[in-house]
Amino acid sequence: MEVLRLSRLLALLVFLLPALVSASTVYSSAMLNEADSLVNIVPKQSKILASNYLTQRKLMAQSEKGPSTMSRDDSDTRFRTPSSTIDALKILARAEFNLGNPKEAKRYIKQAKTLTDEYNLPYLGLELSLLELRLNWKANGISPSIETKLDEIEQELNSIHNPEQVAKGLTYQLVMLKADMASSQDRIKLAETLYKQAIPFIEQSKNRQSITDYHIALGKHFLNHKIYNKALSELLISYWSAIENTSGLQLAEANRLIGQLFYERRVLDKAADHFSQAADFYDNYESSPMLPPILKRMGDIYYHQGKYNLALVHYFNAIDHERLQNNIENVVDIRLALASTYLKLVNFPLAEQYLTRAKELLNYIEIPKLQAKYLLLEAGLASHQGQPKEVLDKANQALGIALELNDLSLEKNAYNMLNLGNELLGNYKQALRYLQQYNALAAIEQKELNLINEDDFRQQKDVVEQTLHLVGQKEQLKKTQNEYHKFQKISLTLFVTCALLFVFLLRRGHIISVQKEEIDELNDELYAHSRSGLKNLRMLSVKLPASLEASSHKFEKWHAGDLIHEPLSDRLHFVMIDLPFLRNLSLQQGYTEGLKVEKAFGLFLKEKIEHPARVYHFSDANLLYIEPDNGNTTKPEQVFEKIQGWVNEFTQKYRLNNIVRIGMADYPFLPRAYTAINDKELLDILLMSTNAARSLSMEENTSQWVYLKAIKNAPAASLATGNIRKACKHSINQGLIKVHSSYPNEENIKKLLKEE
Repeated sequence: MEVLRLSRLLALLVFLLPALVSASTVYSSAMLNEADSLVNIVPKQSKILASNYLTQRKLMAQSEKGPSTMSRDDSDTRFRTPSSTIDALKILARAEFNLGNPKEAKRYIKQAKTLTDEYNLPYLGLELSLLELRLNWKANGISPSIETKLDEIEQELNSIHNPEQVAKGLTYQLVMLKADMASSQDRIKLAETLYKQAIPFIEQSKNRQSITDYHIALGKHFLNHKIYNKALSELLISYWSAIENTSGLQLAEANRLIGQLFYERRVLDKAADHFSQAADFYDNYESSPMLPPILKRMGDIYYHQGKYNLALVHYFNAIDHERLQNNIENVVDIRLALASTYLKLVNFPLAEQYLTRAKELLNYIEIPKLQAKYLLLEAGLASHQGQPKEVLDKANQALGIALELNDLSLEKNAYNMLNLGNELLGNYKQALRYLQQYNALAAIEQKELNLINEDDFRQQKDVVEQTLHLVGQKEQLKKTQNEYHKFQKISLTLFVTCALLFVFLLRRGHIISVQKEEIDELNDELYAHSRSGLKNLRMLSVKLPASLEASSHKFEKWHAGDLIHEPLSDRLHFVMIDLPFLRNLSLQQGYTEGLKVEKAFGLFLKEKIEHPARVYHFSDANLLYIEPDNGNTTKPEQVFEKIQGWVNEFTQKYRLNNIVRIGMADYPFLPRAYTAINDKELLDILLMSTNAARSLSMEENTSQWVYLKAIKNAPAASLATGNIRKACKHSINQGLIKVHSSYPNEENIKKLLKEE
């Protein structure tokens, strides 16, 4: 975990660099450097930059050509040299190729070759030929003409008796091109031999970014041929090398390939980590064609993990980006993935909708693999809809395509659907035969995955990373030992200074501690009632407005839709408690004894009240009790009985009057207007209800409670008169505020409230 955190931190630092440096060539023009760095990330932007470079500068006339003209020096922003012009045309060719315009790419290469002939630049001409061969190979595959041209270029390079560094670089490019082509032809041993031949050129160049590119290319070769052990080693080397070189582009590519490696090995958590780092990098660039495949793969990971909602999020993000890229094949693939996910979520209408959209696009392009996937999803949908004949028809078509492509996964899934279709038809013998074929293919697939145990694979990753760190730590140790002696004298001085500072800080800390204790004592005295020790009215004035404001804010967010669930935990019960025994305590038992009983009562309440409920000593005989409504719809009778139980328990011990008068209200008081009542107005409402309960109690000589509750549709204007007491009385008359109490005669209570 520590290694992963470190890698993420370093990756983030790399991403924040203002510019990326190309691994192959460093141009004298900042515009060309930026265009070259963006050619694979955002080819559209790269094309614009290279085109601007050509249009904003004038090519030096042929009469001006000379040694200075042949160089890449481009310090004069009014002109461009032939070499820099060829560089710009090469970038344009690569950008057009990445945008799917191979003809335009070929046209730019042709223009560049004309300049090499005109200005006699043979090395640049050979470099252009290598670039042209690579683009032709990627577009059309290997052909005899490409192999013939490769031999011709190799003969030209071998004919140079005293090769300069540029010629060595061209030889390296030629060897790497031949190795990549051999790898694409599944000639694994030849490809590895050619990759080894490139090592001396890399070591001689001592270019760290070129070394990283080499390990990326070699790791990609091993990954393409499922040689996972070697692929992991090479890609991890490139990963840490890219971090050391602060090359964001190389680090993103390494993360993408490592993510693909772990995905193929079904180490999905690690795959998600590396894909996420790569996506973070490419997401910094608008309309990058590299981002959608990564988002699609992250969706696949969540799909395999059964996190279908997360998979949908990444699929939709990917399809949004693919619409900008206009890559039909990828759009079809994502729609099929969406259909498959909706099938897992048993959402058949949406699954059918995305299958229909995919079918519309498949009518315009011929992609057998995607066609087979489509047919299998159609079969799966038909199985859920109880159409066994449709299942068999689609599965047989998909099986035919899978056999032609020799795709084990598609073939296995086709047999699974054939088994399911025959089961639905009742052809159990035929279904069993297909099930056996499915199990045989699944066993083969599992055997391939089991060639490397997942735990061993994870362990190998840790070993490789530790080895890479060990090399770096040895170099760092040497530097540290050299610097250690320089700081010995400084350390002694710092030690003495720190000792003096420590003594000073100890003294200062002691003073602060003493002052803090004094402040805490003063706060306790300031915010506590002098007799009961409970929080007093001053504390209530400080805490209550902020508490009500926070509660109202939560309710407003819920009402506006910012919160999904109604925040019941932020609704508050307010209870004003009038205790006659507190009012008469000193008169009945004397001042000293009264103080003791009142102090004991405060300690008793502190033990009974559980957080987050709280109580304040409002006045001599009045307490304010506040508790949250936890969603259990606590009834006022329950609150009254709880408080009466506390009072009974205490008064029984001290033989005191156990009568309780309680007024209750909730906050927010108005369900439709949360901020209509402030803290002072809420206390006024509580005092009204408590006074009514007191009057009833004095008449009946029993404990009483009165609860005022506004109806759900009570408007804010009903209480916005400036006099909350009159407004409440008026609202009670109109039926906007309901009066609940322990007294059965409601009219008598309303009369008391009007007279109050």
